[in-house]
Amino acid sequence: MLGVTVPIVSFLLLAVPLLAGEANVPASDLEASNSSQSGGCVESDTVMCLQDGRYEATLEWKTPDGEAGQARVARPRTRDSGLFYFFDYNNWEVLLKVLDGCGVNGHHWVYAASASDLGMTLMVRDTTLPDTTDDGTMNVNSRTYTFEPHSRRARMPGESEEDYQANVLAKGHPALTESGAFPDACGS
Repeated sequence: MLGVTVPIVSFLLLAVPLLAGEANVPASDLEASNSSQSGGCVESDTVMCLQDGRYEATLEWKTPDGEAGQARVARPRTRDSGLFYFFDYNNWEVLLKVLDGCGVNGHHWVYAASASDLGMTLMVRDTTLPDTTDDGTMNVNSRTYTFEPHSRRARMPGESEEDYQANVLAKGHPALTESGAFPDACGS
């Protein structure tokens, strides 16, 4: 390798995992993502604000035996997306994104992916839209998505390990991809 030098330090940095809240995010991005100037969302440990405070997202979890709790927001996050955790801030459970799709289909979109088999109720609310318009028609200003907890049964006699893995253990929540979530968000 003639004339090419690569600092070893850069390779070492890639091998070190980030813990929650340790990512190198420019201060300007954090200020923009925590802002609620254009919306009514107030960020907290359990409330995620997206799209400059326009959208407020909360997530509740539930075990198969009925234990329940409020998911917490992992830090940092971006303007459009963030992570929730349930028990340990270094064990992220759900990725949530709210995207502006006005230029594509005239809606704002909600996407979420779970890495858990616990039950979940995700609520996303557009804090800038009232419940009704001036003419009395209902606005679509909030969406609630519910996923029941998965109960894991024991392996049945005669059931192969492969079938048990595929039919029981590999079952989780499907990804949420609603590209028509907020039809009233784009205006006219």
